Amino acid sequence: MTLPRIYLPRPLATGDRCAAAEDQVRYLQSVLRLRPGDPLVLFNGSDWEYDAVIRQGGEEGLVLEVTSRRPVPRDGIEITLCQAIPKADKMDGIVRHATELGVRQIVPFLASRSIPRWPAAKRPEKTQRWQKIAVEASRQCGRADIPAVAEIASFSGMLAASPGGALRLIPWEEETARGVREVLRDPRQAGMKRIQVAIGPEGGFTRDEIGQAEGAGFLPVGLGRRVLRVETAALAVLAILQYERGAIGGADRGRPL
Repeated sequence: MTLPRIYLPRPLATGDRCAAAEDQVRYLQSVLRLRPGDPLVLFNGSDWEYDAVIRQGGEEGLVLEVTSRRPVPRDGIEITLCQAIPKADKMDGIVRHATELGVRQIVPFLASRSIPRWPAAKRPEKTQRWQKIAVEASRQCGRADIPAVAEIASFSGMLAASPGGALRLIPWEEETARGVREVLRDPRQAGMKRIQVAIGPEGGFTRDEIGQAEGAGFLPVGLGRRVLRVETAALAVLAILQYERGAIGGADRGRPL
């Protein structure tokens, strides 16, 4: 049986007693029907998970007592997803599924053909929302760490936000000579575990943007004959990267999927 997981954004150690927040109390009692003495798992965004037990806290409500901790190894691949912000609420789903697929960082950006154009004052609110979605997705999928959602960047700002030594890929529908799989299986890229991928908006990247990206070290790659929707392209590329680098598709390590 999978134990419930609760996110506590604070340092944790064996023996700590932490008061559950009001929304966590509702979730534990009303949704999961848990009682004092029931076990659960805590995580705080580090590379550790903490076994805990629910205690009755009197006036404090429910108290979560940490009984032990264990390290949770990260994937051997480190992916930064640079995502041109799509219309409507599609970004919510992309953040959620990218978290499940092990992305280490998400960089939202505005490309030439991006449809959303929010005033600067509203952008931090969007970033905070996506970060909360990443936290919840980490809780649900069993990640101990949480991907960082960066501030909304311009296209040039995205190009400048490069993880050191990363393989930089930019899927483009007009690229037919080089596919993402061929790049990943190239012996010259065999040891690359740090990868940055940039996904365009609904209308795709312009030729000028592709030229700028190539100047910044990105390799244009094709994804096949089909034209994929923005959200489909992001998930397809992430799944390919994880599979080719051995982070998914291997033997079950005893954790539920």
